[in-house]
Amino acid sequence: MAEPPAGGGKVQRLYEGWGYRPFNSQRATEVSPELVAMIRAVAVG
Repeated sequence: MAEPPAGGGKVQRLYEGWGYRPFNSQRATEVSPELVAMIRAVAVG
């Protein structure tokens, strides 16, 4: 999971550079930062 504003968005862009894409987001509480679940396809077989 990545926090989109972390490092001015650098963390999420780094994951996107590795082939991950945003899948879903959530907050643990109303005052928690929004976290984004990142996923990527993997080869099977």
